[in-house]
Amino acid sequence: MKRKTIAALMLIVLLTLSFSSLTNVAKAESVTQPGYDAEVTSSTSATLYNSSGDVLKYGLAHGSDWKVGSTLNINGTDYYEVSTGAYLSSKDSYLYQNRPEVIRDELDSNTPVYTYNFEPISNVALKPDTYWYSDRVIYSGSIPYVRVSTDEFVCLTDVTQQIFTEYLN
Repeated sequence: MKRKTIAALMLIVLLTLSFSSLTNVAKAESVTQPGYDAEVTSSTSATLYNSSGDVLKYGLAHGSDWKVGSTLNINGTDYYEVSTGAYLSSKDSYLYQNRPEVIRDELDSNTPVYTYNFEPISNVALKPDTYWYSDRVIYSGSIPYVRVSTDEFVCLTDVTQQIFTEYLN
């Protein structure tokens, strides 16, 4: 009887170990790692370029979002690959990462709001002690800004993260 009990326990341990290796573990990703999208900001159709900087025959609509493959720099301007061999100029777009979260404005005064190119919006601010949903993050150097409305961003150092939900690809 002891042999059967020991054999059964060993079988349970082995099965437990083998099933635990099948569990998916999502690694938390740094907000500075690759995985960017680009939003077209030009007021008209944004021109696309090839890897040499030559203009292609088609463009992208204002406000459209595109997954970015690689980035290259031509004459001091960054270009984002949005299709095989087709690049979008950084002059016509901005890079962002999806980052859904709820933030809280904890400053004692109104929190300043900025555009995607980090220009202050003088007639808009977040009221103290309010909560906001944010869906994306952009960077000015290493400083993150989170979107709280269409083309309205706040510096992440001015707010507190309340709830963060990571997209799993």
